[in-house]
Order: sequence, then C-alpha cells, then structure tokens
Amino acid sequence: MQYISTRGLRTDKTFGDLIFEGFAEDGGLYVPEAYPKLPLETIASWKSLDYASLAFEVMHLFWPELERRELWTLCRDVFQPQFYPNGRDRISTTEVAPVTWLHDGVGLLELCNGPTLSFDDLSFPFLAKIWERRLGNLPEKLLLVGATTGDMGASCAAAFAEQKNVRIVLLSPKDRMSRFQGAQLYGIKAKNVTNLVVDGTFDHCQDMVSAMLKDKAFAEANNLGASNATLFSRIAVQIVYYFWAYLRAVEQVGDDVVFAVPAGNFGNAFAGLLAQRMGLPILRLIVSTNENDAMDAFLRTGTYAPRKSEETIATSSPSTDISRAANFERFLFEILNRNASRVKELMADLEEKGSLTLTPEEFALVRRTRISSGTSNHANRLEIIETMNLEYDTLVDPHTADTLYSGIYLHPVGVPTICLETVHAVKFPKIIRQATGLDVPVPEGFEGVLSQQPINAHPVADDAAAVRQLVQAEGAKL
Repeated sequence: MQYISTRGLRTDKTFGDLIFEGFAEDGGLYVPEAYPKLPLETIASWKSLDYASLAFEVMHLFWPELERRELWTLCRDVFQPQFYPNGRDRISTTEVAPVTWLHDGVGLLELCNGPTLSFDDLSFPFLAKIWERRLGNLPEKLLLVGATTGDMGASCAAAFAEQKNVRIVLLSPKDRMSRFQGAQLYGIKAKNVTNLVVDGTFDHCQDMVSAMLKDKAFAEANNLGASNATLFSRIAVQIVYYFWAYLRAVEQVGDDVVFAVPAGNFGNAFAGLLAQRMGLPILRLIVSTNENDAMDAFLRTGTYAPRKSEETIATSSPSTDISRAANFERFLFEILNRNASRVKELMADLEEKGSLTLTPEEFALVRRTRISSGTSNHANRLEIIETMNLEYDTLVDPHTADTLYSGIYLHPVGVPTICLETVHAVKFPKIIRQATGLDVPVPEGFEGVLSQQPINAHPVADDAAAVRQLVQAEGAKL
C-alpha cells in the first residue's frame, strides 16, 4: 500500500516509511492512496478475536509489506490486558479496552487504562516497539519532537524512555494542564526526554513543532521525527478500537452504532471516519468540543475560523484546548472526495486569512459524512460528572464529560452509542471534587505522582528561533 499527500504529491512510500513522518514534501499530510474496503462477512469473522488479534488484522491492511509473523509478534507483545490494568473492574480486568454500558444504549469505551492513563497508551507502546524491533524503514537515530497538553507527552515519554538512539523533546504550554498531568510529565526521570515549557498556548507549541517538521532540511539534519497527531501511524492504530468497540456493541454485524468522540486534534475522529469508510456500520460520528469550538462551527456552517493561538480559551477540559486541529486537513481531503488541488487552495486561505469557507456544494458533502457535533461548557461538564456519579456510581474526567454531553443529547434513540473515554478521571480531581464532593481513587502504582518534583521542566520563551536552537542541541546528543 502506497501513501500520498493531501496536497497532491504522489510517493512510493509505504507505512514502514512513515512510522514517524507526518508531513509530506509539499506540506500536506500523508494518507493511504486508497482505503481497504471490508465486507460485513470479514468484520463478523473478527467478533471473537482478542484485542491483539484484531489489531493484527486491521494493521495488516495498512502495512501489508511487513512479514505477517513480525506484525503478529508486535501486536501480541503490546496489546496484552496486563499492560492495561486500570479499568473500573480492578479485580478482573481481562480486556485491553472494556466497554462499560450506562443507560439507554449509551456506553463508555475505556481507553485510559494503560501505563499513563490516557488513550495515547494504545498507540505509543506500539510505535516504540516498532523502534525497538527495528521494523520498517527507520533511521539509525531519531529525535522525536511533539507538542503536548500533557497526556500525549507522558505516554510518548513512558514508551520511549531510555531506548537506544532516540531522544524526545516535548513542547508544552505553561500553566495549561492539571496538577496531576504536570507532575506526571515534568517528573519524568528518563535521560533521553526533555520538556520545554513554553510561555504560550498549545497552538503556539504545535505551530513551532509543525514548522520544524515541514522544514525538511532542518528535519533531516537533526534526525527529526514526529510524535504528535500528524502521524498516520497513530491514526491507523486508533482505528483498531473502533472495530473492537463496535463488535462488543452489536448482536449482529451490520447493525448500526454511533460513536461520540472529543474533537481535540481530530485524530480520534478521523480514525472513526476511516473505520466507517472501510465498511464499519457507523451510523453517525458525534464530535464534541469545549469552548474552543472551531470544529463544531465548521461542521454546522462550512466555515473554519479557528481562534488565534493567543485567543485559545483555557477551560476545565484542558487537553482539548486546541484552536487549530492538526488533522483538519486530512478531514478536508476526505470530505472533498480527495480533491488535492482544492485542499491546497483552501489551506492557503486558512494560512493567509485565518479562515476558510466551503462552497454550498462542498458543504453538502460535509453533511453527507454523517458527522454531527456539539459543544459544552464548564457548567455542562459539572452536570454530566455529577450525573454519572449519582446515577451510575462512575467518575469521568471533564473531556469524557464533554463527549457524554454531546453523545447523550445527540444520539439517535434505539442505536447503541459509544463514548470514547480518553483520559482517566484521576488526572482532574479539582473539577470532580467540585461536581461530586468526592476524591478520585488513585489507581495502584500512581500514588506518588503528585509528590513528584518538576525535575524535567525547562522554561522557554514563546520564540520559535530559540526553541529551534534547543531542539538542535538535543539532536546533537544523539
């Protein structure tokens, strides 16, 4: 399977070439030349598979060049229930990503039971194992750079900690994450991880990372690789849990399911869209946003006008305090029937004017995707967190509250709706205490996180040139 750019560049690159590469030479993002189409009979044959076996079947579709035994060993070694022990059923967790059913066909897909308590733990250990086993066309040395609101960085660092010939530089916005997230990220002791705490917003961090990765001369000279949401390798691994959850939600393959997912950088939602286009019977994808609602506005109006980075609102669901979604261009490419020249034109509008607007005919294509959206605020999050506790004895984090708010109020009656739980509630004790008066039980092994000192937090000005110099210095250590 070959991969192409959303802006028209055709390449002979395969999945193994793009494990840590998101941006193409023309500035677009890599996507497969075509997506595999699955008959319902094939999906039905996967119903009894465990998570590792299902991951093998899905990933083989995107990486057919890798020898099947190697891919199976990779999936088997990563996706074992014992590595994801932090589910609600503390005694007998036997699944990597359990589905907990609430009421009226609404369920939670637990994606935050892994080693750092976020959904990123379902992709980074997989990528790290690829590096460790030297699979695909990998460089000899690698400097991973990424922007994080906390969770991605902690997961990436944990997965790649102390691995040979790889260093990690993570840019994070100052004072824009919870106390637990900050302690988890900045308390990292691994010598190959460096945290740069930027005096700016997440969007500033992401813009600087994207600029370095798009500068192919700089990237090559410094052995740069991406760790953020631009990686198609991460998206491909995320597709797996849509198939997994679907097969747990239906009695008969072919029945419809609705998924509700936080918008964030749109990687999770894009994975759901691709699962749908591969043949998974997803009736609707519901994308939830917080007060940073540019994606919700786009899906409702056809105009995408993300806030300026400095205008991004700090909310009580900080991991999705993102104005400009990294995967928006991939979404645009798909909804416009892969019209690369039009995507290039619209993205130029976004760069020059700060916004883009679809024609009425193009917006009609958005409506046909069966993607809807909703937005919520702090009061809505408090309401959902309180309701989940009182009615279901379940504590959820504020991002899951955003997703539940949209999922509960927008889902079609009679159709199972699965809300993605992407972050563990223990990371956000303040809002949960405010909503319920309760303290979140700390999962075993995480009791000391809040007492960790910020030994790995290096303040830096919101200055792209200064950040480049620091990244270059880290690359020189390889």
